[in-house]
Amino acid sequence: MKNLRYKISTTIIAISAIFSMAGCKKGLLDQHPLNQITDETYWQSATDATMFATRMYTYMPQDNFVYYEGMSDNGISNDPTTRRFGNSTQDPTISSKEWSYEPMRQAYSFFANVDKVPDMDPALKKRLTAEVKFVLAYRYFIMTTLYGDIPLVTTLITDPNKADIPKSAKADIMKAELQWLDEAATDLPLSYTGADQGRATKGAALALKSRIYLYAGDYANAAAAAKSVMDLGIYKLYPSYFDFFQKDGDYSSEDIWSFGYTLSVHQNSLRDILGSQALMNGRNILDPTSELVNDYESKNGYYPYTKDPGYIATDPYNNRDPRLRQTILCPGDIYKYPYFPNINQYDPFNNQGDRIGGDLGSRSGYSWCKNVDRYDYVRSGVNNWKAFHFAEILLNYAEAQNEVGGPTADVVAALDQIRARAGMPTIAQTFATNSLALNQGNMRTFIRHERRIELAGEGLRYFDVLRWKIGEQVMQGPIYTVDATAGITNISTANGHINKYPKTVIEQRFFNNAKFYVWPIPQSAIDASKGILTQNPLWK
Repeated sequence: MKNLRYKISTTIIAISAIFSMAGCKKGLLDQHPLNQITDETYWQSATDATMFATRMYTYMPQDNFVYYEGMSDNGISNDPTTRRFGNSTQDPTISSKEWSYEPMRQAYSFFANVDKVPDMDPALKKRLTAEVKFVLAYRYFIMTTLYGDIPLVTTLITDPNKADIPKSAKADIMKAELQWLDEAATDLPLSYTGADQGRATKGAALALKSRIYLYAGDYANAAAAAKSVMDLGIYKLYPSYFDFFQKDGDYSSEDIWSFGYTLSVHQNSLRDILGSQALMNGRNILDPTSELVNDYESKNGYYPYTKDPGYIATDPYNNRDPRLRQTILCPGDIYKYPYFPNINQYDPFNNQGDRIGGDLGSRSGYSWCKNVDRYDYVRSGVNNWKAFHFAEILLNYAEAQNEVGGPTADVVAALDQIRARAGMPTIAQTFATNSLALNQGNMRTFIRHERRIELAGEGLRYFDVLRWKIGEQVMQGPIYTVDATAGITNISTANGHINKYPKTVIEQRFFNNAKFYVWPIPQSAIDASKGILTQNPLWK
């Protein structure tokens, strides 16, 4: 399939090679000397400008964004750095994951040089500039969300001696982000066709704007931004929740912006990170937690699911919210993959590959199926990483509008779209089933739950924990394996196999300090700043 990644990946590879030939002088802003890529020998054609703008997309969320699940109560990771953020043992020596000013340098290099291109179509220049502003806004957003106050660069710095600048307030940087996005939204198209699919659109700029406002707690503007995406009239939920995160959903009506992959150029790593070893040839690097599994309602909307009259202790995954089995492989699940036709039961108690405690086995007794490409099992995957999609917009709108005016009809309608796609009861039915009054407090609790379930496996839960300030409640204490003390009926005990597993502690977590709501600035950046950059106060 030809898509953004097919066209843009070759461009990225070529232009990255040019950059890699340049020398490197590390400093506060990761300053790199600029050579041929920014002088008159490069900016000779519209193709040059397009290539340069295209490279900016490498700074957007890709498949490794899923590791943020392991930093939250949704996941437990075998990746050492991710695991330390998950159990709150991080420190300034490992906090450089998102600290990079290279995207800013590239963006301002584009702004400084694009006018040099002779006879460039003004419409193309305007659109490419808008695309770069979109990426620039995202990079500042992710850095301020994690680090708080950081230096704000507003121009291309070519003199390394001027690269060290003091912090700006997060609120001031947010104003810049929103201005870039407003300007970008004005100049970006609603959609693309052919090989340009996957570039930033007006909807993508507005979607990022809604996330920025929501994370800042500016609910009125968050609701308005989300509504502006809804009012474009071009987005709707994909019919199948599971299929949306497969190749089926790439560039669909729900896909607002996604990072593309292809078999011929570059595949994603989601199978290795998320996949069952026995069923998918994955590596179980990141597993779902049993606490996440237990948070799914029953199919009839009972919460917790054990309240449902149909609950059976030896068959706990049956009669549940359908999104559970479309997101997570549970013990005893039958899941047929064409590449492994003879192994189709997920069995972390007996299967050689997935056995709890095994070299490539699950730590929790659960594995992911959401986002793992079901079509290509020899390699990794070629399904896009859906960074912004319409379900999130509906959730953003519902949360923000509920905070502004309570559980009005439009809040309920947005949530009911998501519930209907999932095959779950309506809000009215669910609240009645659980004897809940329809008020703002109950709706807030429900929206937070619904957001966790709908967006599970997408990396966003960690950011919700930070902004809701619930780390002490959900990120502290023991993490357990599956509790199969009653046995799992669907797993046969023939040939010496077992179908029981005791609830066992696999990790202790220590989110017991307010400092964990913000990342420490990397010590390497502080050391390189000549005393100008200071550590976040809570980490001093």
